[in-house]
Amino acid sequence: MKVSEIYSVIDRFAPFSSQESWDNSGLICGSRDAEVTKVLTALDITREVIEEARSIGAELIIAHHPIIFHPLKMIDTSEDAENPSYLLIKYGIAAICSHTPTDMAQTGMNDRLFRLLSDTLGLESGYSPLEDCGSGLMIGRVYKLKRELSPEDMSARLRPALGCKVLRYHNGGKPINTVAISSGSGNSFIITTQERGADALISGDINHASFISAQNMHLSVFDCGHFYTELIFCEIVADWLADAPIEVVKANTCTDPVSYVI
Repeated sequence: MKVSEIYSVIDRFAPFSSQESWDNSGLICGSRDAEVTKVLTALDITREVIEEARSIGAELIIAHHPIIFHPLKMIDTSEDAENPSYLLIKYGIAAICSHTPTDMAQTGMNDRLFRLLSDTLGLESGYSPLEDCGSGLMIGRVYKLKRELSPEDMSARLRPALGCKVLRYHNGGKPINTVAISSGSGNSFIITTQERGADALISGDINHASFISAQNMHLSVFDCGHFYTELIFCEIVADWLADAPIEVVKANTCTDPVSYVI
């Protein structure tokens, strides 16, 4: 199967044309005509992920976060190069990245988070967009709960469900009946969550100022970490490529880059 054919499969589920103007999703490295028998999936393309791909004979890495996001002014070819792009070229490994297209796709991050948290939190199946991107695309969803939860109860359920080592949260001081969920960085969705009538936001990368805003709004906010709310990307890609005549492997080296003192 060629890189271009795999690109087309992903494009059907999460059109690359839907990406945000600041994003850099698509074929980032490699030839569209290269043959692929094995794919390695990861959240980020690190040096470790590339070495793993090389060791198992994967000709293509599919990742969520683009390996080239900002313009490169030089290519460092040293052994300890900060940007691992050169290693992809050196080893002849292609890279496809689907960032905001997967965030917005109907069967992307939103859908997978619902599947992961539905039973744990008791979510109703119906939802509304957190941020409506038009044409049926959205970032984040707002759900009603089948039974209200206290902020303390929700925090206790979220940590094992997402596997996060640390969960930071603000207790809004009221029961939760409606919750907004957005993978990755939801720092910009504090006000939007209130505007959508939700009692709580589940996301990652929440900063101090946003926690203060949530406090002033009596809004519960759960920061489960960028990594732990987006590791589901690997499972999403595996589903999309389930019928493709290739082997899809989740990277063992796709791990939380942060260490915690608890």
